[in-house]
Order: sequence, then C-alpha cells, then structure tokens
Amino acid sequence: MKQKIEAVLFDFDMTLIDSSHAITRCMNGMAEDLGLPRVSREQVLSTIGLPIEAAWRTVWGDFRPEWLEHYRNRYSALERSELKPFPGAILLLERLGRKKIRRGVVTNRRYARVSVEAVGLASYFEAIVGLESVERPKPFPDSLELGLKLLNVRPEGAVFVGDTDIDVKTGIAAGVRVVGITSGNHGEGELSAAGAWKTVPDLEALGRLLGFE
Repeated sequence: MKQKIEAVLFDFDMTLIDSSHAITRCMNGMAEDLGLPRVSREQVLSTIGLPIEAAWRTVWGDFRPEWLEHYRNRYSALERSELKPFPGAILLLERLGRKKIRRGVVTNRRYARVSVEAVGLASYFEAIVGLESVERPKPFPDSLELGLKLLNVRPEGAVFVGDTDIDVKTGIAAGVRVVGITSGNHGEGELSAAGAWKTVPDLEALGRLLGFE
C-alpha cells in the first residue's frame, strides 16, 4: 500500500465473527415460541448487516417491539455465547496493534460493546460504535465518522473492512477506502460493483493486503 494506513475499522458480523449459526438458532427459537415461520441460515445471511428491525421485516414481513423484548429476554445472551471469531481474527488484530495501527469496530448492532466483549475481542479496539451511539444506521456514514473521530484519524488514513454492500456504501459516504471481505453473503463481484477499493476472501488475505506475510 502506497498510502500509509493509520487505522483499520471493521464491521463485526460476518467480517470478524461468524454469527450466522447463532442468529439462525435463536431466531428459530423465537419463531417457535411466537408462531412465526422458521428461517434458514441463507435467509439470515441475506439480512446480516441490517438493523434488526429491517432484518425481521425482510424475513417475516413485520416487526413488533414485543418480539424484540422477547428476543432480548430469552435469546440475546444465548446468541452472544455462540458467536465465533473467524480464523485469524485475533492474530490480525494483534499484528495491527504491534504496528501501532489503531483499530475500531463499526456495526449496525445495538449495544455493540456487549457483543464484542462476549467474543473476547474488546481489548483489541480503541473504538466500538454501534447503533446506540448514532441516529442513523449504516449505510449512512454517521457510525464510521464517529469511529474515525474516536480514533483521531482522518478518512484518508483509514481503511474500513466489511462483508456487505452496506459496508461499502458506508465507507464511500465517509470518504474511507473499503476492503470488501467475502466471508458473508456478498461475493467479490457484488462488493466490487458496490465500489470496494479491494476485495479479499478472508482475514488471512486481508493481513497480506495490509503488508503482513
């Protein structure tokens, strides 16, 4: 990379961690409780990255506050307990730290720090931004702009890594280079078409792109 990178900010779900199995299991638990249709992992993957209200409207055609209360009371803790960091996540974050590259998480999850702490990654980040911190979700640039502010880094000195076209649009709106990672539901072509600066298949390849052999 010719331009020096001062910070790398990451989306969370399906970028740093595999949440698809945990969310599918918990949504189906709630579906059984409330008489809603079961969902497949493929359906869940197609909605990861959206705020939960939009995700549920996509798969169930509706959203009700009492559903969210039920999920939080019965399933949120279970979901967090089953989140799994992708292979290479901790190694990459450690390498970034040793290079003095600042690190942040920018996600459409609400109460983001709780989830990042649940997978043991919170200590690697100097900024964790979720929906609780901003008025508008990604693809609006608010959360990424807040992350940059917390890290005291200008857009041109940062890279944002995400697995969806929403992440790519967010980065573009904030003036940040975006690396699309194909560990979620979007392929290389979709991420490139959305405007990704580079694409990688996994976190190991991201490390090579950033200069780690």
